[in-house]
Amino acid sequence: MSSNRQRDIDRFYELIDGVVLKFPRQSLRDLASIKLPEKGVYFFFESGETRYNQISDRIVRIGTHAAIAHSKATLYNRLYNHKGSLDLTGNHRSSVFRKLVGYSILNRDKLHFQYWGDKSKKSNIKIIQSESHLEKYVSTYLQSMTFTVLEVPGPSSKSNDRALIEENTIALLSNYNKTPIDKCSANWLGLYSNDGKVISSGLWNNKHVDQKYIDERYFSIFEEHLSKMNNY
Repeated sequence: MSSNRQRDIDRFYELIDGVVLKFPRQSLRDLASIKLPEKGVYFFFESGETRYNQISDRIVRIGTHAAIAHSKATLYNRLYNHKGSLDLTGNHRSSVFRKLVGYSILNRDKLHFQYWGDKSKKSNIKIIQSESHLEKYVSTYLQSMTFTVLEVPGPSSKSNDRALIEENTIALLSNYNKTPIDKCSANWLGLYSNDGKVISSGLWNNKHVDQKYIDERYFSIFEEHLSKMNNY
């Protein structure tokens, strides 16, 4: 693998430009009307978060679905879990993305929700209702972002190409224990996270951010799927 991380990141963003040509950036608020690939890897952009050139937007969250054996998760359902319901409530216990954003809002605004993130309370109606205001805040925040999708077919498996692309993109873009490239802005909400991996990586991800190197197959696999991808 190349040791020139800056070059690899620039190459990645050139590929993302190609992805956006085939799947133009969309908002979660329009999810119900968006034509989606059946399976894929998604990439979120956030307003105010730019690359080192202060022009191009940087990616702040990478994710996928059906990356474990026998999983029946779909791309639509995964994105819907992030989006929340029509009334803007949602379930952060089924979306790490929502949970992480919620924690940052709690810390920034000095709010107290004792059971936020506690999965043992997932069926406690009283607690869920008490959290609805914050869930709505999270939904509004996430729906202000845009995302694109790389179509990546394949069976449910922890070793499928979706998992490889997700993990290695996170590893490539993460600044965790590395010389920062495309640093987050000084106002990025993630800086209020209770998770040091979010703060240090500059991503709304806390898995794979500490991976030091990318798989030598990463770019060839990414390019192969991009070349076969349909237009949406």
